[in-house]
Amino acid sequence: MIVTKNRGRPVEFDKNKIIKVARTLFAELGFAGASTRLIAQKAGCNVAMIGYYFKNKEGLLDIILTLYFQEATKVFSHFDLSTVDSSLEFFEFSDRDIRQFCKALYEFAVYSYSNREIHQIVIRDTMSGGKLMLNALAKNDYGVVPVIHKRLKYFIGQKKLPNDLDINVVGLNLIAPITCVCISGQIATKIHGFEKIDESFFRRLCVNQVKILFSDYKKL
Repeated sequence: MIVTKNRGRPVEFDKNKIIKVARTLFAELGFAGASTRLIAQKAGCNVAMIGYYFKNKEGLLDIILTLYFQEATKVFSHFDLSTVDSSLEFFEFSDRDIRQFCKALYEFAVYSYSNREIHQIVIRDTMSGGKLMLNALAKNDYGVVPVIHKRLKYFIGQKKLPNDLDINVVGLNLIAPITCVCISGQIATKIHGFEKIDESFFRRLCVNQVKILFSDYKKL
């Protein structure tokens, strides 16, 4: 039971625990299905703590997405070759820029899968017709996808990709398999016969995607 101070202010509680519990429940039950009472119960705190730290359930969701996109921005920055050292990994590609691009895609895949609850929250809310998630996503959009588009334009300028490349379609094609696995990884393993989804799996996936993208336009 949470004890309150004389002026009605709740005793401090680890709000990160509330965030962690809420992420899991939103992913499992959907935003509408996960009540503040249930979140508080699983977190081991009084329901008033959610109001104290986040105002309401919408504020709690907003914090969850904000934290995710702030970290995602750092991960996506690796697509900008000027911010990182030349990758010595992904020996499948002789071109330094393509090698680094594959590494950045791989890092994004691993990060996304480690935060797959976020993807599950999004798809669950979208399927239920809710607008809250879309509004929250728009509010917390730090422009991560255009970073990939910028890198594709760079490759076009370097004559490594054709001038008529549809950047929007290619960007979606690169991200969609990763997102799909994050949403329904367990189903994907059963349907396609993967033993498990891990970093090795994402490495193979990213190498395959990059090979497909560049193989018709550049000798790798």
